[in-house]
Amino acid sequence: MSPAGELWWLCRCVDESLSPFTEPRAFVSTSKENEKEILIASSQVVKKIQLRIREFESSIKEELCSSEKHCSDHQCLPKIVSKMVNLLAVKNEFVQHVAVKALVLISEFVFATGNNWDEFVHLLCCSLEMAFTRMLSCSFENNNFDSSDVDFMLQHGLMNCDWSTVAGIVGVLRVICKHLKEDYDDDLVKVYYDSVNSCLLKMPWNSLDECWNCDVVRTKKSLPVNELHLSNLGAMDPGIRFLGTFLQLLCTLVDRNDFVETGCDSADKHPLFVTVMNLIPRLVKWCLRKQEDNSETCIIHYMKHKLLILMIRLGSLSCMDCSDSFSRLEILHNYFQELLLQPLTQFLSAQGCLEDSPFLSSLSDGETYGMSSSHLQRQAIFLLLDCSISLVSQRGSKENHSDCSALSSYFTNNPDPEFDNFRIKKGLLELYKWIQKHLPSEVSINRENYSEICMNFMSSFLKLYLHEDDLLFEVLLQLMSISSCLQQLSGRKDVAYQDVKRDFHFDLSDIFNSVYLFHLFLSEIHYDHQVLLDYLISKDTGISCVKYLLRCMNLICNSWKLFVEFPLSGELSNQSSCKRRKLLGDNPQLVADETPSSVDNNGSIELHSKNFEEDNEYDFKHHNIEQFKKAAECLLSLNNSIGNLHQKCLFPYNPEVLLRRLRRFQELCCQEKLFDRQKLE
Repeated sequence: MSPAGELWWLCRCVDESLSPFTEPRAFVSTSKENEKEILIASSQVVKKIQLRIREFESSIKEELCSSEKHCSDHQCLPKIVSKMVNLLAVKNEFVQHVAVKALVLISEFVFATGNNWDEFVHLLCCSLEMAFTRMLSCSFENNNFDSSDVDFMLQHGLMNCDWSTVAGIVGVLRVICKHLKEDYDDDLVKVYYDSVNSCLLKMPWNSLDECWNCDVVRTKKSLPVNELHLSNLGAMDPGIRFLGTFLQLLCTLVDRNDFVETGCDSADKHPLFVTVMNLIPRLVKWCLRKQEDNSETCIIHYMKHKLLILMIRLGSLSCMDCSDSFSRLEILHNYFQELLLQPLTQFLSAQGCLEDSPFLSSLSDGETYGMSSSHLQRQAIFLLLDCSISLVSQRGSKENHSDCSALSSYFTNNPDPEFDNFRIKKGLLELYKWIQKHLPSEVSINRENYSEICMNFMSSFLKLYLHEDDLLFEVLLQLMSISSCLQQLSGRKDVAYQDVKRDFHFDLSDIFNSVYLFHLFLSEIHYDHQVLLDYLISKDTGISCVKYLLRCMNLICNSWKLFVEFPLSGELSNQSSCKRRKLLGDNPQLVADETPSSVDNNGSIELHSKNFEEDNEYDFKHHNIEQFKKAAECLLSLNNSIGNLHQKCLFPYNPEVLLRRLRRFQELCCQEKLFDRQKLE
């Protein structure tokens, strides 16, 4: 059957099954019994479409008995979309769920059968615009709708839409976006991004601002929204559902992991992402409004989580510039400041329980709140570091100079007319001021225990992120970038850096010492090479972990003395962490070898240290040498385990580059007088 014939079949299928329930005003007086009938009918449509897709893909063509057409070809898609969108207005979550699933399947069907998928996406976006506009009782005059689409859609539906309808259409667009990114085509992605961007630009956001900035209950009579809509808005649940789904869609749109070419220089330069960035201040205000009207802690945390995720992902785009970093920082300080000021170790005691764990029930409400709060705290701090490093590291563009200069007097007491100086100062001040809040007030470089204070801060920072593997190595890489930038600024005696540094009694270079951070990281995982191996073979952390280890091994080999003389002392030397050795899956072949034994015919390695208390040849403290010895044993054991797994073709990717760095580390250990050279060779 031709593509047009397949589309006509789909139109007939939807029409015959759902016409009794999708006529205009069909849902004014729906009963529970009617909702059950609707659910059955819509579920049957889903099954028929699934079967038809399988038949089409396997080239099994089914001849239809009747040749009568129910609508002309150009009306098929509008009629199908309008009927399915009408189902989203049914006050039944199961019907709405099936309607969303059906629309996603229709998208797949239209594409598979070679019909006009571009028009389908356009109609979805058109439905979203009209439903949103009708919800707020706005005029269509300022919207650039295709007139025939508007007339048809208004004639065949969208009469009883509410926030559930709007949320449902947004949910459909999100699922389609996810499917596109799983098996994308450049042209399809561009069509999708263009349509969504056009839709977002035409939405009456100002009207929503006015609506949600009012007290719905007290100003019910004065709002230009009919009573049906007001009752739904007053309950707030549908509005929250829309906002949550909308945040999900935006996060999916800017998922950095799977961007593709979209007609611009790259996907991250598509105008859609600028549109999303400009929506963030509004999103924050809407979430705060919903927070005031809802006592559900989990909903509040979810919205904050999505907002932070969205801003973090936007920060990774190359199209985001200095002004965007300033914007994100302003939002962070205005609406998430309490997370930045929260003590780093406040909620660590409750971190042992996973979400939905049976042990969670034994925690108090305050402890449960603390677990969610720590998650948000990690995201907020990550965003602060991301914005700061982007300002310190990037070269400023002159077109942004006026915008940033206008803000300079707000952020520093000594406004600098030079854009780059101001940008660097702003980034450094953000880092210094945040760290200052978490250090003792009397901290000073000349203080006797200054090094220990810096170590304690770094240790608390690491402990916070050890509970979230997804962010752990991302933030460690971030800290290495900060350290690298600080070295460059110090090396060229940057004026902005020296000006900021002079105003504080501690040095960022001491806080973000990458060699010491790596030592502390190994200490927090108890120098267990199998924990590192777990990270390396994990699909979630593998890439970021190997990046971090490669950079650390290169840094260590170039800063060998600093690595050997690591000054771990005091309370840190006796601290323990929650990270323990884990089995590497059910396959016994994937279990890494234990710490290698002495060198023998098999090439195994063991470190042998001398009696440090009796050896006065080296001016090292006993605990320093012990920490170096533990770190070296961990890394050499890791080298041995990766090598064995790679030899057996059991490592999930080619680790040759990492193995070369580890072998270089082994060579330096051989040259170190602290160890028995022959035992290492």
